[in-house]
Amino acid sequence: MKITYKHVLTGLLAVGLLGGCASKEVEYEGASSADANKTAVAETSVDNKMDQIAGLDEESVESEDMATDTQEDMQTTNSISAEDLLNSGINSVTSDINGQTVRLSSVHFAFDNYSLSTSMREIATQNASKIDMVASSYDSLKVKLEGNCDEWGTDEYNYALGLKRAKTAKDALVADGIDENRIILISFGESNPVCTDKTVACWKLNRRVDYRLLP
Repeated sequence: MKITYKHVLTGLLAVGLLGGCASKEVEYEGASSADANKTAVAETSVDNKMDQIAGLDEESVESEDMATDTQEDMQTTNSISAEDLLNSGINSVTSDINGQTVRLSSVHFAFDNYSLSTSMREIATQNASKIDMVASSYDSLKVKLEGNCDEWGTDEYNYALGLKRAKTAKDALVADGIDENRIILISFGESNPVCTDKTVACWKLNRRVDYRLLP
């Protein structure tokens, strides 16, 4: 009886080793088939969830490599650079106030963010100085702050994020002495892009607040 039991164990061990060599996907040590199934299901669930968050599916990307590159770019290239702004040619809004032309620079934001970087805060202060000069001559002047987002995320999420960005720009103007009663906030979400290319540089240009003067 002892010899038979030993032979059975030896045979099972050999089968197990052969099975382990045949597959490189998952390594288990002392795990049951039920554990393996649970792990496989969990891994599939995580993969599906990541696809949903990224907004990626088989129709929206040409390959898995492209999806990976896009996600890495979104995470590592968050903020817009001075070079991006100089090359864009679309980083400002011109308003005509009773024959006076006023150009105000847009401020830009990092991915999924609504705080101003140091360089963008300086631009906001420059805008406030120009607005203050015009406001001294026109009591009825209004400042419309238009929040915008890139195409990543749902419509509802981007509308809320655009509004938060506009609110940040408003807080900066008020801190620089602009009467908050002059300021109007609006969010376009992702519906008002200045660039429609599917590139990181383009997405950065769309994450912005535009300043528009109204008589």
